[in-house]
Amino acid sequence: MASKKKRNQKIYVIGAMVLLIVILAINFGLTQKKKEIPNQQEQTKEEIANLENENIIAKLQGMEERDRIEYYFGMFLREMEEEEYEKAYQLLYEDFKKNYFPTLDSFTQYAQKTFPEMSVIEYENIERNGDVYILWITIDDALKGGPNTEKQKMNVVVRENDYNDFEMSFSVI
Repeated sequence: MASKKKRNQKIYVIGAMVLLIVILAINFGLTQKKKEIPNQQEQTKEEIANLENENIIAKLQGMEERDRIEYYFGMFLREMEEEEYEKAYQLLYEDFKKNYFPTLDSFTQYAQKTFPEMSVIEYENIERNGDVYILWITIDDALKGGPNTEKQKMNVVVRENDYNDFEMSFSVI
């Protein structure tokens, strides 16, 4: 009987060791999997920006030509509404900046007095001339707008170099 008891104890010890090995193997596997999936906090700002750009490009590739150009102007306007004037300034043609807004400060002053805090855009027409698109738009102030407010008419010129790579200018009023 003592040998049967020792044999059962050996089985329990072996079973416990096998269970411990399985638990350690599972824990090791989970640890390795966590290392393979980078945490967003561990990603660099550049990696995050590249991922966002890839997502935007994928979205733009599924759009019609007119929708893409309107999207680009919307990006410009969003930067203005969020008072990210430097980002909006970087979207402008170099020659346009040289002629009308030689400094970021001159552009910022113009943008603050000309563009509403929140805009409503009506796209009236779009034409393509080679790699350049011309938009005819009307801008209304979403916060103060209404039938009696003065709406601004503007032409916007957008040159699309590639998906999410564009430059633009607009009629200075």
